[in-house]
Amino acid sequence: NELTKERVPAIEVMKRIMISQLETGSPFMFYRDEVNRMNPNKHEGMIYCSNLCTEIAQNQSVTTVEEQYVEDGKIIIVKNPGEFVVCNLSSINLARAVTDGVLERLIPIQVRMLDNVIDLNNIPVLQAQLTNQKYRGIGLGTFGWHHLLALKNIEWESEEAIRYADELYEKIAYLTIKASADLAKEKGAYPAFEGSDWSTGEYFDKRYAEEADCGGFSKWGELKSEIMRTGIRNGYLMAVAPNASTSIIAGSTASIDPIFNIEYSEEKKDYKIPVTAPDIDHKTFNIYRKTAYLIDQKWSIRQNAVRQRHIDQSISFNFYVPNNVKAKDLLDLHLMAWRQGLKTTYYVRSTSDEIEECEWCAS
Repeated sequence: NELTKERVPAIEVMKRIMISQLETGSPFMFYRDEVNRMNPNKHEGMIYCSNLCTEIAQNQSVTTVEEQYVEDGKIIIVKNPGEFVVCNLSSINLARAVTDGVLERLIPIQVRMLDNVIDLNNIPVLQAQLTNQKYRGIGLGTFGWHHLLALKNIEWESEEAIRYADELYEKIAYLTIKASADLAKEKGAYPAFEGSDWSTGEYFDKRYAEEADCGGFSKWGELKSEIMRTGIRNGYLMAVAPNASTSIIAGSTASIDPIFNIEYSEEKKDYKIPVTAPDIDHKTFNIYRKTAYLIDQKWSIRQNAVRQRHIDQSISFNFYVPNNVKAKDLLDLHLMAWRQGLKTTYYVRSTSDEIEECEWCAS
């Protein structure tokens, strides 16, 4: 029997998606073309989707049965293993690490630690174990972005915040890639290195063309030449996870998100955790006054666009909108995110009731 088909205009599909996002927060968006354009290991396969939290973007494939035969009364099945992705994650507490000036010391330790996890882990799913060893993929991320802006006295809705995001994440990217390159000299490159964007230098040409073309006369040009010559230990390196619970434990703010409120309760399955904006005082309150639902989301997209250039995988990035947001305005946010080169977006978080006015702004 033939399957029935119905032609549906793309805008109707998008309307259904947005209605669902306002009702449930999902589905999450995954821009597959951009993800695969920037995939450093496209010579070995394709990225079909992210993980649930939308920050992991690595090659995937199905397991296929090559042959079956009987031997000594047993059925032997020979499989060609697919690529199953594993999240090996660790995140930098930006508010602590940046203000203490320890990124240069911290990141090489984190990269080495994450690389060691690949060898120490005993993964019961054999395909995942093989994939882990083939790409040696890790996900170094960050949390505490709004906390850091408050300590630096930088307004969220400002060009300064966008410039600072660009500068900081370029520094984190450089230190992370350099740490993995140094590990490769010590332990060898990941098995799928040959033919990758790392080995051809294309990884740097796509992101740092002007600097990388300068050869040994720039830090990116020097690092590009070094990796082409001696390899890199990890085929995937950076991914910014949601880190909601981690940030509460660490006394900071989640991921690259603005704070939800000056004070609120984080609700878990069986209990509530009281949360207050970290390091809040007469100096930082001015930065925290614009909370998630009061911030113009276009500023958040612009921050994330400059950040994404430096992250080889993706970023868990939430939209915060009122529940009475116009369809056109939500669509504009999605289109802006896509046009600016974001790879994924996570939840569309909407208010249950109309959001209260900003008391600080009104006073």
